Amino acid sequence: MRIPEELAERAERFGDRVALDVDGGGTLTYREWDGRANAVARALADNGVMKGDRVALLMHTADAIEFGIGYVAAHRAGAAAVPINPRYAKREIDHVVEDCSPRLVLDAEGLRKLETAGQDSTPFAVDVGDDDIADIFYTSGTSGLPKGVVSTHANAAHHSLKPMDAGGVFQHSMPLATFTGVHGALLTPMRLGVTSVVQPGFDTARFAELIEDKRSNYVLMVPAQILLLLEAQTLHGRDTSSVLAVMFGGAPTPPAAVEALGDVFPNAVLINGYGLTEGGASICTLPPGEAKRRPGSVGKPMPGAEVGVVDDDGVAVAPGEVGEIVLRVPTGQRRYWGDDDATAQTWRDGWVYTGDLGRVDKDGYLYVVDRKKDMILRGGYNIYCVEVEDGLHAHPDVVEAAAVGIPHKVLGQDVCAVVRLRDGAPPLTVEEVRAFLVDRLADYKLPRRVEVRAEPLPRTGMGKVDKKALLAELEGP
Repeated sequence: MRIPEELAERAERFGDRVALDVDGGGTLTYREWDGRANAVARALADNGVMKGDRVALLMHTADAIEFGIGYVAAHRAGAAAVPINPRYAKREIDHVVEDCSPRLVLDAEGLRKLETAGQDSTPFAVDVGDDDIADIFYTSGTSGLPKGVVSTHANAAHHSLKPMDAGGVFQHSMPLATFTGVHGALLTPMRLGVTSVVQPGFDTARFAELIEDKRSNYVLMVPAQILLLLEAQTLHGRDTSSVLAVMFGGAPTPPAAVEALGDVFPNAVLINGYGLTEGGASICTLPPGEAKRRPGSVGKPMPGAEVGVVDDDGVAVAPGEVGEIVLRVPTGQRRYWGDDDATAQTWRDGWVYTGDLGRVDKDGYLYVVDRKKDMILRGGYNIYCVEVEDGLHAHPDVVEAAAVGIPHKVLGQDVCAVVRLRDGAPPLTVEEVRAFLVDRLADYKLPRRVEVRAEPLPRTGMGKVDKKALLAELEGP
């Protein structure tokens, strides 16, 4: 069942149930979502959108209602939805538009104007096939301009979720233009038939208040939000007993933060997911109870998925050895829009080459240790940033931490730690950092430079530390 058909089925079963509840921005029932998507789909067709076209959606999290309507409407008009991150620089937005040539680029106001023009909310759908394009997500990566990852309707429709007759509340504050923002934060609650509570702009005090007030059952966060929530301590004294599952991923989550998360959500299962846009959805999840027993692990492959770790020649390495993570996914192969060479590099013989470095233990649990291009090579030794960062996060005064490789005349690269400290913490010197880490890391992994920042670390739209921006700051003008 394709996405528009799923929404129609949910509207029939749960018509008066609130589907989207945007904090401070109104609500949308399942019946309203279905009808308004039909009206906008007609308006798209009237404005020249044809089967196979692209419709770009340039919207903020506060526009979640308009975004949800526009995403389904594009499908019903036979077009591919192209979410564009509003945090992109103008150069990046221009690149996306030039790259995929959308018929229309819609912001929230533009969608509302279309909806005003089209009042007919009866069912409307252009016939599409499984191999037609459903959406294109542009991945920012760590260098260069974003590349578009294409999903067909068969790719996008693949899932194993069943609607919940009793309903529930799913809470998040995710950027909409990401794969997780759409397939995790928009479509997952729709498929479950629950209410999605959306907070525009992550605010720790309000996020904690919403959990208690809305009696949220499922909470989705990126690691950066977890760190900010724990730092602010806004959950202390709040009733979090309604939360049954906390889902997180998108970047490595420090083990110390995972343990603290379990303390503030005592009734919740912690689900640490690992996946990437090129693979589609989460590939690995950590079973209940394993987050504390296997610190740093992102779990085992989900049913139908396979995980391997290979060397530079594509040969599998032994358990415990580090190599590039490769995935075989049940959702089917994707591709890059208009880039056959990059497609051939990423999707090989049925496997997705992730560009992530990791290892698998003897029990089959995966540990992600670094991005391949972020690994530090110091005097012939490989240093994985996640190891250094996990050690730094264990320091009681460290709120955020990143390890980056900086140029060294003799060693090639050296380790620089960039940290932000809790309010009121005393200054932290490189000697103190090295002394704290000496029992946690090999001597060649210890930072030789420590930069203490007063402001939060720069992050990408998905909440990952932007190491390219950090390096630019460290190198100076």
